[in-house]
Amino acid sequence: MTRAGQPMSPASAGQVGMHAEHTGLLLGRGADSDAVLLRLFRPQPTRVALIGGLWLARVTVFRALALGAQVFVRTSDDRRWEGLGEVGVGNPDRVRVVTGGRPPVAGRVGEPVLHVHDVEGQRPMDLRPGEAWQTTLTISAQLTDTAADALAVADAALVQRMWAQQAVYVAARLGIDPEASSEVENLPDDTVALLSDGQVRVAWISATDIEQQMFGPPGRL
Repeated sequence: MTRAGQPMSPASAGQVGMHAEHTGLLLGRGADSDAVLLRLFRPQPTRVALIGGLWLARVTVFRALALGAQVFVRTSDDRRWEGLGEVGVGNPDRVRVVTGGRPPVAGRVGEPVLHVHDVEGQRPMDLRPGEAWQTTLTISAQLTDTAADALAVADAALVQRMWAQQAVYVAARLGIDPEASSEVENLPDDTVALLSDGQVRVAWISATDIEQQMFGPPGRL
């Protein structure tokens, strides 16, 4: 077991991700026991909306580090993101809280860039055409105006438990049959629904030892 405060070893990192050009970010296992993967980084700009709790948001960003990501966070609460870079890869600068303009950094194969928007009431930063291997991840606890703006341009959405009408709205924004989203209303805290590519896949998130130590038990809040 990796002790809290120590960086993730290469072996541990391999449990939650591989190089971004070969696979996606491992969310968990589906009902058929197959891996459920999110194509978080692609050769084209990618936009992901996350509607759920802080636990899921931090696990997602933590696992992005295992894909080689440089993470820039815009947030109203710096404490939500403290320690992720240091514990994840032994480098606190891999997760930076930023304000103001766009960070002058380019994404590339094996070294993608993740822009995290953790500020309600503000429109998330958008990516320019041609910004390869860069992704925006907009985080909202509920289906707010910020989440709606993110869904309008999203390539994928990660959703924890929500009311049936909200799930129908999310599915419609991503061009997915609303009936396919019906099970989102009853999702346990340790599961997430991935809406992308015209379908809904539910994954059970098996947190690693270090994720349990860092973020505690799964939660929706």
